[in-house]
Amino acid sequence: MVRPFRLACLLILSASLLPATHAPLSVAQAGKVKVWHHQAPTHHDKAQFKNVVVSNEGVLRLARELKPFAAVKSTHIWDVVEDKDGHLYVAGGEGKVWKVAPDGKVAVVYSGQESQVFCLALAPDNAILAGTGPNGQIVRIAPDGTHKVLCETNESYVWSLAVDSRGEFIYAGTGPKGRIHRLTPQGKSSVFYSTKQEHILSVACGPDGNVYAGTDKNGLVYRIDGQGKGFVLCQTPQTEVRSLLVTPAGVYAGTSAPVKRRALGGSATVERPGPGNAVLPSSSASRTAEPVGVEESDKGSAASSKDKEKEPEKGTPAPAAPPPTTGENSVFFIRSDGTVREIFRDKVMVLSLLQTNGRLLVGTGMDGRLFEVNETTKEKTEIARLDHGQIQCLCQRRDGSIVLGAGDPGKLFVLQDRHAASGTVTSDVLDAKIVSKWGALRWKAETPNGCKVTVAVRTGNVAEPDETWSDWSAEQTDAEQAVIAAPAARFLQYRLTLASANPALSPSVGSVTLRYSTTNQAPEVTGLEVPDLDAVNLDNPKKLKIKWTAQDANEDELTYHLFIRKEGWKNWVQLEDNLTKTEYEWDTTTTPAGVYQVKVSASDRRDNPDGEALVGERISTSVAVAHVPPTVTLKVVGIEGDQAVVEATASDPLVRLTGASFAVNGKRWINVFPTDGLFDSKTETFKFKTDALRPGTHVLVLRVKDAAGNVGSGDAVFTVQPRAAK
Repeated sequence: MVRPFRLACLLILSASLLPATHAPLSVAQAGKVKVWHHQAPTHHDKAQFKNVVVSNEGVLRLARELKPFAAVKSTHIWDVVEDKDGHLYVAGGEGKVWKVAPDGKVAVVYSGQESQVFCLALAPDNAILAGTGPNGQIVRIAPDGTHKVLCETNESYVWSLAVDSRGEFIYAGTGPKGRIHRLTPQGKSSVFYSTKQEHILSVACGPDGNVYAGTDKNGLVYRIDGQGKGFVLCQTPQTEVRSLLVTPAGVYAGTSAPVKRRALGGSATVERPGPGNAVLPSSSASRTAEPVGVEESDKGSAASSKDKEKEPEKGTPAPAAPPPTTGENSVFFIRSDGTVREIFRDKVMVLSLLQTNGRLLVGTGMDGRLFEVNETTKEKTEIARLDHGQIQCLCQRRDGSIVLGAGDPGKLFVLQDRHAASGTVTSDVLDAKIVSKWGALRWKAETPNGCKVTVAVRTGNVAEPDETWSDWSAEQTDAEQAVIAAPAARFLQYRLTLASANPALSPSVGSVTLRYSTTNQAPEVTGLEVPDLDAVNLDNPKKLKIKWTAQDANEDELTYHLFIRKEGWKNWVQLEDNLTKTEYEWDTTTTPAGVYQVKVSASDRRDNPDGEALVGERISTSVAVAHVPPTVTLKVVGIEGDQAVVEATASDPLVRLTGASFAVNGKRWINVFPTDGLFDSKTETFKFKTDALRPGTHVLVLRVKDAAGNVGSGDAVFTVQPRAAK
């Protein structure tokens, strides 16, 4: 028995873009040949499937046929059971239960005031038991169609029902208080087991008399004996255990961590089936699993004792499986000895489980995918897929056929033991980034007698296929000689068609390879930075760090050449060639003083044949290389008291001045500033006073520094006369 959740998964299409080993296409100005190579399941994440399925090895095959069964008018089908006479009973939305006769005739046998019937179970007397919400009733529907409320649980939801092997008791998993009710066929009810969880989402009875339960909140799987003693067999990394399957060998538990959506108030919530799709708070979907085999009341002590008991070191252990990522759910197998093994994981909700003919079937949402799992190898093979929706339940009838109950919309299907006659896979739109010419089309396939695989393509220059795209090409049939027969364009889409004249056989496609060549375009130097000494202060202004950025539409590997040219020179002088980095330190002491420009040239010759390589360039603004120190003139214009008054002018031919200081008689240097207070030009004037001086002759030196690190100086000799005696 399963309950619905909506899942919204965003998977990213991975298209390997690798250099091709085949010869380049013979086209003018051809860039390197590129390839889309699709061989993994993720390469088909955004593809459109019709009657085709993909295995976890990336192999595409025809799906098993799903034959539409009786028409049941319901938004959802939550559960399906078969009675001893071969009638199907269907629980759905609108609070109804339908009866489907072996001849396909459908009739409503129950329509109550509850908005939903979530679960069904077959009683020993061939009556049908139904669990409802939002008032938590258990309804008994007799074989003659009469019905009555067997039990008022005083809970909001009855999520799941199970009848023990002897038919003595009925067990009901409820919410939101996380309790299991036990009642007799006559309706006498009591709380059998209470948990610290919110909802018992699944219950099942084992042949040993034990009851098994899966919960939300902490994703627990319980085993409860006949006396009501509970034991946690497993805590899954996901928050919800929505499906259980008990077999003589052990218990299968399928998880269905809900997809979070944003409530009006901004808090994280999840949508549960219930009255008006009631919204309940979500618990965390990712955590470390708890130890297996711990009684709920003793989990803390067991964890601490485990920490204390350290195993002796025995070498490097094998790495454990990584924890599930957001959106991933699993099927765990819990053996009778208590060991737990994950046998299935995918970005789907596990909604239903069924074991038949030694195979485990896993029904999932939201794409309605049905998987077959090899428990030994953990290989999973998708065998059927709905157009959309969720496979809420799987029911194997007494004649061996398997009925699928789907949700959103509610439909019944019968899984056929035969493949569909044909099916298609239409790829996601592939983006070559620029207009490209198309080359070889190859695929690897196995085609048994009566089977075939063909491929068609179409192209366009807008990201979403529309009337401006080309028509689908003729179907390509030769996997060794096919070409992409479509106009040159930026975007491409391919369509695989699988067909079989023998329902017992299916072709299989292991990979699809499409080669193309982008028309070569010149690289572009998108930015060039050379330090401007009039704008920045550098620790070492004699060494200028040049940086640039470049891009290439063909994604070619680029090499760079660096040139300089001084004002008055006719030609460029090469500083460096064959650079692969996008920066260079220019030692300006190796070049004459003057005003220069720097040019960066980017070449794609490493990825293109001679004669077809292209170059892109960028030239910088002017930058000064200064080796001449500033000129400094000064004079003492007067003596005020015992201080000399000095006026000075400093000038630099190429760069701004950055600092000045003076010293008298070889003593300490004292900083001075221009008359306007700022060092912001190539010429500055100064007026300043010395400290108090003794009478006598003195020498004053003024030194001035420019932005290129050059220092110039000037001096003056003057005399301070003794003061006249009063």
